[in-house]
Formats: sequence, C-alpha cells, structure tokens
Amino acid sequence: MSSNVLLIMAGARPSAECPGCRSLGQENARLQARVAKVEQQLAELQRRLEEQQRAGQRQATPFRRRHPKAKPKRPGRAKGHAGAQRGRPEQVDHVVEVPLEVCPTCQTPLAEKAVHEQWQIDIPPIHPQVTQCNIQAGYCPRCQRRVQGRDPRQISDAVGAAGTQIGPVLLSRGAELKHRLGVPYRKICDCFATYLAVEVCPATLVRAEQRLVEAALPSYQLLIEALRRCHVVHADETGWRIAQVNAWLWVFSSQTVTVYVIEFSRGHGVPEAMLGPTFAGVLVVDGLKSYDVLAYQKGRCVGHVLRRTGQLVEMLTGIDQYYVEEVQGVLREAMALAQRREQLTERGYGRRVQQVEARLDLWLTWHGAEPGAEVQRLARHVAAHREEWLRFLYDPEVPATNNHAERMLRPAVICRKIGGCNKSVLGAVVHGVLASLAVSCKQQGKRFMDLALALFRSPVPQAIPVEGLPDG
Repeated sequence: MSSNVLLIMAGARPSAECPGCRSLGQENARLQARVAKVEQQLAELQRRLEEQQRAGQRQATPFRRRHPKAKPKRPGRAKGHAGAQRGRPEQVDHVVEVPLEVCPTCQTPLAEKAVHEQWQIDIPPIHPQVTQCNIQAGYCPRCQRRVQGRDPRQISDAVGAAGTQIGPVLLSRGAELKHRLGVPYRKICDCFATYLAVEVCPATLVRAEQRLVEAALPSYQLLIEALRRCHVVHADETGWRIAQVNAWLWVFSSQTVTVYVIEFSRGHGVPEAMLGPTFAGVLVVDGLKSYDVLAYQKGRCVGHVLRRTGQLVEMLTGIDQYYVEEVQGVLREAMALAQRREQLTERGYGRRVQQVEARLDLWLTWHGAEPGAEVQRLARHVAAHREEWLRFLYDPEVPATNNHAERMLRPAVICRKIGGCNKSVLGAVVHGVLASLAVSCKQQGKRFMDLALALFRSPVPQAIPVEGLPDG
C-alpha cells in the first residue's frame, strides 16, 4: 500500500507536491469533465426522444422552425428589382365621370384643374343562365328504335325526371376546385350556392366527374405518351388510402406535363408502367430503393442527402462528424458550381467539375479511423449511386434536387389533409385522371375548363391533346 493511501487513511493531508496525488487529481478532473459531457449528451438525447414522441402524436406538421435563423431574409423583393405594376386594361366597359368643382373642405372653387384616370377591374353580378332545349324525338321504322336529336352544347340525352341538369361550365369548375386546388365537395357546393345562386349537391359533382373521366381516358393516355418523350422527368410518391387499404399516390412530372396515379404498390413496377421500357430521358428521384432496379438514367436528389447529413452532424462528434461534414461540403460546392455554369468558360467549368469529382472519390476512399454505423450506412448509400449524384453538373436541364416533384405532390397532400383520400378504386382513378389533366393545363398556360367542356359535350370518348387548347 502506497504512502499516500496510508496518510489519507490516517487522516493526514498528503503533500500537494506529491506526484501520485497530482496524477489522481488530474484523473479526477478528466473523469468529472467526461461525466459532465456524457450528462449533457444524455440530456440532449432525452430531449430529442421526447420531441420524436410528441411528433408521432402530432396530427399536423410543425408550423415553426426549431432553430430560427439569426439573420432571416427580409420579406419582399430584393433591393434594386425591376418595378412592377398592373397594366392598363385593353378594354373599358364603363366610364364614370367623377366631377369636383370646389374644395370638399372649405368649398372654395378649384384652380389648375386636371383629370386623372383610374381603372377598376371587377366582375359583374352573376345570374345563372338557364337554357331550354326542345329536343325532337321519334320512332325509326327501319332501325325499329326511338331516336332523338342532340345539340352540340348538350352534355346528356336525359329527359323527363332527369331533364334539369347542371351545365358543363359549373361542373368543370367544380372538378378543378376539387382535384387541382383541393377544395372539398361540400365547400364547392356552398360556394356555388352563395355566390352563383346555384344549388348543387355533392353527389351531382361526383357522378359528373365519373362521366367526365370516361370521356377523358384517351386524353389521359396522351399525357402519358407526352411524358415518355420528355428529357427530364421527376418522380415522387406519398401515402394514400383507398377505403381502409393503404395505397400510394405517385407523381411523374416534367416542366410541361404532370401525371398522377394511385396504386396499391410502392414498387418499381409503377414507374416502369408509366414511363415504359424505352424511356430515354433522365429520371430524377429521391432515395427510394424501388428506383434502383430501373434501367433508366437517373439523377439523385442532393437535397435529401444534405438533410440527412445535417441531422447526422447534430448527432455525431469527433471524426464521424468531420467525415459527414466533408461530403456535405462537396455536395454544396457542386450545387454552387452548377449555378455559376454560365459565368465560367467551358474549360474552367470542366476543370472545376473534375475537382468536385475527385473530392467525392477521395471521400469514398478515405482511410481514417473506422467510422460509426450511421456514417458507414451513409457512405454505402453514396457509393451505390456514385454516377447519379453529380449528373446535374453535366446536363444543364437536370436539376440538383427533386424539389419539382415535391412541389407537384404538395396539392395532393393538402387534398389528403382537408378532404381525405378515396373511398373506392373508382374514386382514386377519377382523382388521378382529373388532377393530371388540370395540373398539366395549368403548366402549359391552358384552361382546364376548355378541355372539360369539349369532353363533356362529346357523345363518345375522344383524345384531346392539352397542347391543342387555346391559351388561357
């Protein structure tokens, strides 16, 4: 037993200059610092666990940032932007004279009088227009059946008890409000009754949309064919429900065409069926493994990896944190380089692309200390899709992220939140077809109502291309 221990047991104070005591003191200080650090990490993990438990029970997404920005961006346009104002109307329907001869305060006659122009754009009071069709009918002795006439403006041959119908303009607007803007049926009916003085029940809109989809299927197929000819297509999916069965709403979108389809599968068969075996463009996707088996050229969303690395940086420490920050820096440098493509010479841009490629390869072959399990999983994910992360550096039409698909998926998420999903497979088909046509019309600057009017009034289904519609 050492002399220091004997002195402590005897109640004596050891000398401060004793090397053994100094070593014990340093070890004690190191252990206390380590305990404090572990307690801090334990408190942080406990806070995150409680936050995740609350998030699992929350019915809505968080409406604020957990860590607000220190210097948030000022609202409005940037300083020095070009001025914008509402232009002068091309057509004036009414002219109102607003005279003023004396001062409204002191009643003194005015001098240096001038006339200024102001335009007010509004809509007149709306009154429903009722059209009565006197349809001639008769019996054909040769065909041995009754026949009746049909005007091009009619959308149905029903007479008698079903002779009073809602017109195609109202039905088209109701379909767009429901399937593009996500307004529930009952609110659409409320709006029609309040502002248009037309009483419509939700079942009327549902049955009309089913008839519209029967006529629109050839046009929907044209959208799919147009999508297959696009150079860049974005794909994404979100959870859906058909009755009580889990399903998935898929979106496939280019800059001019968007197609929605609701399927019970989240596998690779859905994008294969939508894009076909001969798709020669670039499919921009996220990290879903269902896309891995597809033989198409793909571009991976860098934004998903940056979010993943951001979460890892907050969790990890030491060499693992440094390792994750390195790949984070490489991907951010690549995105910044793509934004400066037009500012650099072709040779200078190519040299910088090779430097980014070399940094990414170096990160994948890094032989430092053995990283943790989360970092190894990240490295395997990056290595498995090595040729897909930086495709946007070589093709200016390929973006670095899959943000376009997420934005096109957002209306469906809002519709799911407000009005629910579908109660039947037929309802899922109706939503997929009408949402695809309405959103594609919006992308191309067309009016969905013009397409729906032509389909409603057609006695048989026909393929009407969105590109052939007049500009909205």
